[in-house]
Amino acid sequence: MPPARLDAVPTLWDFSLQLYARAGVADACLRLQDEHGVNVNLLLWCAWLEQRGLALDVTRLRSAQKRIHAWDEHYVVPLRQLRRRMKTEFGVADVGIEQVRSQIKQAELLAEKQLQSLLEMLPQSWDKTAAASAQLPMAGENLRFYLQQLNVADSAVMELLALLGDGADSVAQERI
Repeated sequence: MPPARLDAVPTLWDFSLQLYARAGVADACLRLQDEHGVNVNLLLWCAWLEQRGLALDVTRLRSAQKRIHAWDEHYVVPLRQLRRRMKTEFGVADVGIEQVRSQIKQAELLAEKQLQSLLEMLPQSWDKTAAASAQLPMAGENLRFYLQQLNVADSAVMELLALLGDGADSVAQERI
């Protein structure tokens, strides 16, 4: 399917929320995060780029990783670790602790939203001449490229792509 009109593609955050809500996607993404060190926000960005007709390459991926590294390392990851540690240490039975954990989760989501805004701005700086002459990415090509950089097994890549199916396309189509 050809990429959607640029004005029809939702923001990265809206796109991510819709795609992540699809059955099985959240679990697959978290498994990739925990088992392979996949940055879920980068993963979702890869799918979003495809909707914009933009192919990912080594230079663009490295630029994105460099752009978000400090924010992810100093804010997103520590909030996630704190939230998970609290669940492990205290369980979920104590209502007061769960309220604190819920607030930490909200802070984590806001930090991820900020990280995604950094990613969303990157294509604006890409060479438009090179982008215009580049071939449009095939379905799942950006995701495969990113996951292969992390040596994720083909079976895990195929599982994620199967869960997404035409999900990325349908997210963009919902806006048209």
